Order: sequence, then C-alpha cells, then structure tokens
Amino acid sequence: MGRWEAKLRLSEGTLLVKNREVVVPGQALAKGKFKPGKDVYVDNSGVLRAKKLGLADIKDNTISVVPLSGVYIPKEGDIVIGIISKISGSTIIVDIRSPYQGAIPIPRGRAVERVDMSKYDLHLGDVILAKVKTFDGSSSLLLTIDMEGLGKLEGGFILEVEPAKVPRVIGKRQSMLSILREKTKSEIIVGNNGRIWVRSPSLKELLALKKALRKIETESHVSGLSDRISSFLSEELSD
Repeated sequence: MGRWEAKLRLSEGTLLVKNREVVVPGQALAKGKFKPGKDVYVDNSGVLRAKKLGLADIKDNTISVVPLSGVYIPKEGDIVIGIISKISGSTIIVDIRSPYQGAIPIPRGRAVERVDMSKYDLHLGDVILAKVKTFDGSSSLLLTIDMEGLGKLEGGFILEVEPAKVPRVIGKRQSMLSILREKTKSEIIVGNNGRIWVRSPSLKELLALKKALRKIETESHVSGLSDRISSFLSEELSD
C-alpha cells in the first residue's frame, strides 16, 4: 500500500485531489473525516472546498490551499534559472522559485557517452540555466541542461520579478530586454520563473537595472512603457 493510499484509508473519508494539485475556488477537495486547513471551507453537505486558486496541501488528515498569487507554475519547455539545493545520489535537486522542486538525473552507464559530463560538475548554491523537460502538474518535475547555452551560470547576480511580469520584462520581439541590455551594458538572462541573471560592468548599472525592473513591475499596465524605461535608465546612468 502506498503512502497516499494509507492516508486515504486512515481518514475514513474520500480524497478528491492529489497533493500539490492546482485547485480553483469552490473545487471539492475531500469529504469525510478530513479537516479543513488554511483557505479551505466545509459546505453544507460536509464537502471540503477551496477558497482560493492554489495548490492542495495534504498533511495527515488536514487539507490546506497554498495561494498561487505571485508563484511560478512550471510548463514544459520553460527556461528557468535555478539554484542547486541538494545533490542526492544520482539526482540533482534544483530550487526554481516554485512550490515544485526540479530534478536533474545525472547520466549513468551508456548515457554518459552522449552528453557533456562537465555540465554535471555542480555544487550546492550553483546557479544554472535549465529547461523544463517534463512536468505532470503535481510532483514530477524534470529539468535538463543537455542543450547548447544551458548549464552553470558563472558569476553575476540574481534579481527577481513576479513571474507574471516576465513577458513585460522581455517585451515584444525582446524589445524591452534589448533596452535593458543596451542602456546598462549588461549581460541579462531572463527565466520564465521570474529570476534574472545579470552581469553588469559596475554596481551603478546593476542598481539602475534593479530600479528599472521594479518600475516595469509597477507600471506594466501603462502604455509606452518601453520609452519610459529607456528615458529612466538614461537619467539614472547619466554622468
């Protein structure tokens, strides 16, 4: 009997969602002897339902919802900036600023012949650029670094924006990103998870870029934002 099935039998109730599954307001989560946790209510018929859009969090016989506001939910094909949080056996665990941790299997056996093994010489705290290879929507999240341009990011600094604002940071045909790079003379890589890797020529450019990113976040709804950011950076970086 698996852990999930054991919990289900122990509760003498019915669990209607999986742990870490995305749920919407009003969605039925469970019924029976489960207890409502944060952002979960019980309706008149005794069914536990979600109050908010979020992730179902099941611990023992208690069900809570972790709100998704400002949280990055991975999609297959996303490019993310991750930080190595654990190396366990043949698996590298990666923090991708999400409720879900990424996993990179270290090649073994004949697979070693087909990859650049130097990419897997990683340590705790290293920053990497990776691609979401597979994600089942609940727990299994596999990353890959076996592509050109992916792997360890040397030096630089990490800045962050709300994941929902990433399209505005990049802009149409990378128009905003081009402005940020040209004005600050910086190397900039933007991950879909809202992490931004930056290597600037000096602290002055880095701080100006950080302010520009905050401005993009707060004024993302304003028309003509690209021109505003360009002017802002020109003023910030003027001698």
